[in-house]
Amino acid sequence: MTAEQREARRQEFPPATHPVVRTHPETGEQILYVNEAFTTHLSNYLEQHESQYRFGFDFRIEEMDLLHYLFRQASAPEYQVRLRWRANTIAFWDNRSTQHYAVQDYFPARRCMLRATIIGDAPF
Repeated sequence: MTAEQREARRQEFPPATHPVVRTHPETGEQILYVNEAFTTHLSNYLEQHESQYRFGFDFRIEEMDLLHYLFRQASAPEYQVRLRWRANTIAFWDNRSTQHYAVQDYFPARRCMLRATIIGDAPF
């Protein structure tokens, strides 16, 4: 794409920005609001280097270290819930405060799912 085409796409589909820590609108609980699939950078993170050369993953070493630390929080067992599917199992979760990762541990059984998504609020 040309620079003009990229800018037109950016205008049509602007990047989303939200807080790293958000407040759950119903409980008031502070929630870590990052995940590896969608969070690409910290928009207000400034890194200064004495070198005139850029280096490292996406040129932001300390920022990426912090993001990877935050991403790893979801893999800590004390923050996880495991569900064993059985006939007629129903599961609900709140995507404002939950990361979902489906483990395919039900073979050879079939798992039928319906998904309902509601319009949420803006993170704050």
